[in-house]
Amino acid sequence: MKKLNLFALAVTCVFGLGFASCADEANSPAKDQLATTASNTNSTTSKVAGAPWVKQFEDTFNVGSNLSQWTKEQRADYNSWYCDYYSSVPTTQWRDGRQCLEIKTTKLSTYKYQSGFITSNYQYKPENNTEYMLSATIKLVAMDGGTYKSFTQTYGAWPAFWSVQGNAWPTQGEIDIMEGYSFAPNSSRFTSNIFYGTSTGTNLLGNSAERNYPGNFDINGNGGWHLYESFWKMKDNVVTVTIKVDNVTVATYTNSSVANLNFNNFGKHSIILNMNVGSKDSNFIDPNKINLFSSVMMWVDDVTVYKRPI
Repeated sequence: MKKLNLFALAVTCVFGLGFASCADEANSPAKDQLATTASNTNSTTSKVAGAPWVKQFEDTFNVGSNLSQWTKEQRADYNSWYCDYYSSVPTTQWRDGRQCLEIKTTKLSTYKYQSGFITSNYQYKPENNTEYMLSATIKLVAMDGGTYKSFTQTYGAWPAFWSVQGNAWPTQGEIDIMEGYSFAPNSSRFTSNIFYGTSTGTNLLGNSAERNYPGNFDINGNGGWHLYESFWKMKDNVVTVTIKVDNVTVATYTNSSVANLNFNNFGKHSIILNMNVGSKDSNFIDPNKINLFSSVMMWVDDVTVYKRPI
């Protein structure tokens, strides 16, 4: 997210230097390679190369699971005048033949929208010579009465999948894996970003770490579902963060790739899924143009975290 330095929490992510081909099975196994993993959180899965990944966290959002692994926020959004988060909004539902998380955003009044925001109780950060892989499968969709609309037909929706240590933000960092901005009838865009600073409320990076998804990113591809992954590793005390979409690398970052960035000071991160609406910057998102039809929804089929030695 475009961060307002006045606030102690952020919604942004890290993206790299354009779409690059990625066929490194050791670093980014296809999702079906993980499917054989047993359901308990300490099970392992074999890899084509390298050490085995060990599952640290998983939520498949089975209907009725009541999101017990998450905290459901009840507050206003820090970056928008127009969005309030209600703890009743995030639910588990059957959608597209899947059991999944649903965050459903609806209009309450002319300039107020109701949405959802969940934070994992689980936190993680790589130790030296370890790597973590965080992934989620997500679909964004709108409804106009009983008719489905593409997310790209809306204006003013701002969904995100990210990780952060919120204490004294941004001193312990933030990694945004996916942020979507709907700007119909003009092109919507999707980005990733990183935030970091040495004092509370002051982001030293500006938007220098923000990276747009490539122009040909198709939000409706694969039925609208996409696999988003963040690889966060420390090898010989050098930290690298890599972001992938549908198994393709879109960003790779080290401390040397962005001025003032220091991954080594990042704290343990929680996982965030939320749908914001509008902004405190009317030049960024015009509140008078917001159009979500009847609702905009973020569906999340699976969130997992794996760890391995490297």
